[in-house]
Amino acid sequence: MKEVVIVLLVAVLIFFIGSDARYTKVEPIVKSDTVYQQKTFTKFIKGNSIPFVVLDTIYLIDTIKDTITIVKDYNQVKVYSDTMRIDSLGYAYIQDTISRNSIIGRSFTAQIKEKVIYKTITNEQKQRNQLYLGFIGDLKHSNGQIGIGGSIALKTAKNTLYTATATMNGYSFGYYKKF
Repeated sequence: MKEVVIVLLVAVLIFFIGSDARYTKVEPIVKSDTVYQQKTFTKFIKGNSIPFVVLDTIYLIDTIKDTITIVKDYNQVKVYSDTMRIDSLGYAYIQDTISRNSIIGRSFTAQIKEKVIYKTITNEQKQRNQLYLGFIGDLKHSNGQIGIGGSIALKTAKNTLYTATATMNGYSFGYYKKF
């Protein structure tokens, strides 16, 4: 009985060692996700630090305006605002404060949608052949004998299962396929 079990186990091992497991190449799964984040930042610069160049001087002689109007206009604090659209990314706001023919201050505010692209790469682990060894007990209904023995099972990479069992009451072989 021992010789039969040993021969059976050796035959199964030779069969599985000699068989060639074929793996299919599994490409990694790549998922891309684009997220837009709203970014806002403001920067203010004092007028003394802004460089300037005089391009031309125009002397306008106007007989209608009097000196008080010219001095009042000269001493006024004026704010000039400009808005620029930057493609589909957002807006930029520029604001200059001018008094006495010089820039007192400049502020810059931008609201920009920043594009962030996330790539998720998932590598699936290749399946391998798996060998299982175990013990088994059985009861014969015909004569009521109890038998014990050993079993070997091989699960292949293609999800098939082969079993070989040897007990004191007999031998059995099995083939299973995953649906």
